[in-house]
Amino acid sequence: MPPNDPSDLTLIIHRSAEGDEAARNALWANLHERLRVMARQRLAGESAPQCDPTELVHEAFLKLDPMALAPKDRQHFFALAARAMRQVLVEQARAARRDKRGGGQSPVTLLTLHGSESDSRVVDALDLERALTELEALDGRKSRAIELSYFAGLSDDEVAGTLGISSATVKRDLRTARAWLASALD
Repeated sequence: MPPNDPSDLTLIIHRSAEGDEAARNALWANLHERLRVMARQRLAGESAPQCDPTELVHEAFLKLDPMALAPKDRQHFFALAARAMRQVLVEQARAARRDKRGGGQSPVTLLTLHGSESDSRVVDALDLERALTELEALDGRKSRAIELSYFAGLSDDEVAGTLGISSATVKRDLRTARAWLASALD
């Protein structure tokens, strides 16, 4: 389990970024289950997942080189983890499409983008990536808020802290971004 005090986790993250192998191992041990929960949430809506949560976490963690990324704190680490998971899922979707010559893409359910299961839709991971990339070009903050909320599973307050904006602004950004994505994905 992660330390109760976020500053303890931040210290572990900083030491890991400085190359402390014991800190890197402690970071992995402390965050592994939280990352698995994030991965399970992302994979739950897929009709034919390309991997299991443990594999997704391991692939994402390999992308998270703390020495190169130097996360500032716990929230920044989870933001980087969200980006890494997004990259892994997109790479797997591209590989599946390439392997099947355009068929058999792995759909992703956008529960978080629509707010409830009754409003959920199945969307191809590559279509989602394309839409998020377009949104990022239009409004990087809104795209980042979606990424932190959906891929990292951060609360509105945590997203606000990570982006340095108010929770009310996060709520507005997420509402607007979800509407834009719904339109872009139709």
